[in-house]
Amino acid sequence: MLGAWLLVPLWLRAGDPFGDRGMSNVFTGLWLVLSGLALLVWFLRRRSLARGLRLGVAGGVGLLLALVLQLVRVTGVSGEMLPRFAWRWSEPPAAAPERRATIALAPPGPDDFPGFLGPRRDNAVPAARLARDWSATPPRLRWRAPIGAGWSAFAVAGGWAFTLEQDAAGQHVSVRALADGSVGWSVMLDQPFEHVLGGDGPRSTPAVVLGAGEGRVVALSARGRLACLAAQDGELLWDHELGAEHGLAEAEELERAQYGRASSPLVAGELVIVPAGGEAGLVAYELASGALRWRSPARGYSYASPALATLGGVAQVLAVNEATLSGHALADGRLLWEHPWPGSSSGDANVSQAWPLAPERVFVSKGYGGGALMLALEAGAAGELVARELWHAPRTLRTKFTNVVVHAGHAYGLDDGMLACLDLASGERRWKEGRYGHGQVLLAGGLLLLCSEEGEVVLLEPDPARPNAVLGRFQALEGKCWAHLALAGNLLLLRNAEQCAAWELPREL
Repeated sequence: MLGAWLLVPLWLRAGDPFGDRGMSNVFTGLWLVLSGLALLVWFLRRRSLARGLRLGVAGGVGLLLALVLQLVRVTGVSGEMLPRFAWRWSEPPAAAPERRATIALAPPGPDDFPGFLGPRRDNAVPAARLARDWSATPPRLRWRAPIGAGWSAFAVAGGWAFTLEQDAAGQHVSVRALADGSVGWSVMLDQPFEHVLGGDGPRSTPAVVLGAGEGRVVALSARGRLACLAAQDGELLWDHELGAEHGLAEAEELERAQYGRASSPLVAGELVIVPAGGEAGLVAYELASGALRWRSPARGYSYASPALATLGGVAQVLAVNEATLSGHALADGRLLWEHPWPGSSSGDANVSQAWPLAPERVFVSKGYGGGALMLALEAGAAGELVARELWHAPRTLRTKFTNVVVHAGHAYGLDDGMLACLDLASGERRWKEGRYGHGQVLLAGGLLLLCSEEGEVVLLEPDPARPNAVLGRFQALEGKCWAHLALAGNLLLLRNAEQCAAWELPREL
């Protein structure tokens, strides 16, 4: 019996029974606590030892635990559920007053990265031409600046970088100059959001739409406030409280999706599309006025973001819901097709978005043992679209907090913290090598940019025949990095919950 108990941590680490290293670490920690308690009880019951010695050791253990609790606090966890600590006297950012100013916006340009995962929402910048050799011309830091808590990425447009962040007062929408990182304006979006596991602050990335000298910024708070602001000065143009307007009480929302809303708004022409929850699935508002245009059938929301697609000859919006994957007509939100994609938004959450692969395929992946799935959309007997499973690889590309890169018939991504390559035709894993934690990836031209969970940026060759082909690397930030990357020309913008930075990457000659 004792031998079996001692082998438990080896089984958890090597056997991967949950399909997720984080869960294995949780149960390993529980095993350590129970083992420690059992050892202490055994020691206290050893009557062959002096009673004073036993009581002294028990008291010393208690005092040590009390001292640790007085000196340190848990600030969160890593993607593998390992706790992170800080001294109790270290304080979070103090409340900062709103900064009201008017900024000059440049016209929309080819280097803009105006929303989540880039200009086409496909985690790629096709026009990027980065140098392959960083030893001859290393990346250069343009600026580094403090930032409030949150996992919102940057949206870059008009010479400015827009994001969401949180201080003691609440969640803000803020904008920084690309030239030097100085704050142009910062306005309040919502009250603070806090979660010990998921971290504090907003999660979604704003979407920026520019016109002639003006523009709009659409942002969603972690508590479900959707707001449209003037890009030049942050003036509120319209807003909606998604939960309250669609029949989802605040307490019920926090119970169903405890980590906060993370879906980034999708701007599709004149529409803004976001998951609502409650009595609706997706909802579409008019960008100009904020008026409700349509609601799709009710579905629990996940942490993934909607995406545009034309599949089977039909323009549609792809939605990764709490427990299904679905396609909706862009014009009115009606359900076109749906397929099971099991998950719980307060447990084995769906975070990664769906990827349309023309002309009729849909790829999706997730962590917590979900893996990768490929569907094909076909015409049913009555002319409707029907989703048929082509393959499912539950132990491959378990993208817990991340999205993949699709390149030359293969998908590259962080599979439970390790870089992996998947053949999209067969679902076969070509390789899995290089542990980077739960960071982010981005396709820059034909090269792969990767930011590790600890803030190291790595340049790689995405090659199915060459595992983890590293071309260059440098330390860009210090601390846990969960936010997606943004690339504007050759300027890489990244952030964590404490600092943000812009790095100039060498261009191809």
